[in-house]
Amino acid sequence: MSTESEQEKKQAEAEESKGERQGLFESTGVYARPFWAWLVLACAATNVIFLGGKRRAFGVFVAQLHVEFNQTVSLAELNWIGDSYAAVGYMTTTLSSTVILMSGRRFRIFQFAGSAFVLLACISSAYVPNPHWLFLSHTVFHGIGSSFILSVVGLIVNEYFDKQHKYHILATTLVSGGSIASIVFVQMYASLIEAYNWRNAFLVLGAIYFVVNMSGVIFFAKRPGLGDYVSNKSCVTAVAQIDRKRAPYLVLWFIDRIMTSVVTYGMLLNLADYVHRRESSLTKASYLTLLFASGEASTYLLGALITAFTRDLLHNKLKWILIGCTAVMASLLVVWELFAADRMLSNFLAFLTGFTMGPSITFLFPAGEELTSLPGHYAYPFSLAGMGVGMAISPALTALIAERNNYHWFFLIQAFMMYIKLAALIINVVLQRCCGVEQSEIDGYRSIELDSEEKRKADEAAEEAAH
Repeated sequence: MSTESEQEKKQAEAEESKGERQGLFESTGVYARPFWAWLVLACAATNVIFLGGKRRAFGVFVAQLHVEFNQTVSLAELNWIGDSYAAVGYMTTTLSSTVILMSGRRFRIFQFAGSAFVLLACISSAYVPNPHWLFLSHTVFHGIGSSFILSVVGLIVNEYFDKQHKYHILATTLVSGGSIASIVFVQMYASLIEAYNWRNAFLVLGAIYFVVNMSGVIFFAKRPGLGDYVSNKSCVTAVAQIDRKRAPYLVLWFIDRIMTSVVTYGMLLNLADYVHRRESSLTKASYLTLLFASGEASTYLLGALITAFTRDLLHNKLKWILIGCTAVMASLLVVWELFAADRMLSNFLAFLTGFTMGPSITFLFPAGEELTSLPGHYAYPFSLAGMGVGMAISPALTALIAERNNYHWFFLIQAFMMYIKLAALIINVVLQRCCGVEQSEIDGYRSIELDSEEKRKADEAAEEAAH
């Protein structure tokens, strides 16, 4: 009996020691240290930059495929190929986020699954017999992969840099940074296609993306001490909890996201083809796309610097930035339509229109919170869903018209959609100011456990309030 008792005691001590070591690692170890949050943010931003870079540079593939398969595939179909995978990814982020939450926030598993789907998309796309098969290989596989990765990024950044964090706007700005990669990706894609053909370019990109996306498997650990989401752990069922009085703001923001997406990807996917009609070199034909993307990326860098040094200077001011930039961009597109034959002016306008579109993309996460008054883990997938709808209909409003009219009225139509976006923003702001909208009462995360001193103060304040 004594021997058995001693063995049980030793086993209990061993399990207790093991539990202490695991608890130390999870609670006070590397994941709980401040620098880990910044590593998570850096990895998340890198993943978004690479995924966003591909969306913006895919117009180079469109231009090349339009030349090779001009008799069998229309420009509108190629635009849908370029848009549809991102549309699938964006429109399903709410569902993906719900699945991730219901799994217990197993970020690494879903990041690995997303990485595998993106790799499969690139490999299978390299061997399709014609571009129509890309609707399966690229749209479906890459769409699923993008959905998982974007959902993981949105959730985990909101864990480490929640609404109360002093660098919340900086963090959410950095994970909206797909535009910054366009500066490199547009020329890199063109060079890869010219050097190795578009099929081998897919293989090279598949390897690069797999390495980048797999970095999230290393860094995307759940934030220690953070409980589950409420709302039955679902972003989908949370819609039922939203005050119906807020519906107009959600609808108006959704319209804004649709118009933003239609114009952004209408420009990025067609400018290379627009120039390629008079310029044989694909690298040279991509210069307008590069200038537009560079202007967009400039606002990302500027926004990151401002939020890094001022922290909350832009808090509750993003709506005014979006309204001003949208009005300027709409006017610039009208000017571009009138003077499209002037190449130097077109170069200048390409950069300026990208620059004025930039804030609508760069501040997608924090602006969504501000203009919907929803917490980030609801506002982010909602904003992405609007962008996804815009991508789905963009070819019909851009490429189809451009192809039929040889790009006549192309920029004027983009300007018209920007004026719709401007109207939606202005009405949204006016309604919010008239109705005095406050931050949504929908719960987000359960609070992190307070330390003893903070908890004591909180308990005292609660007692005073009760009396």
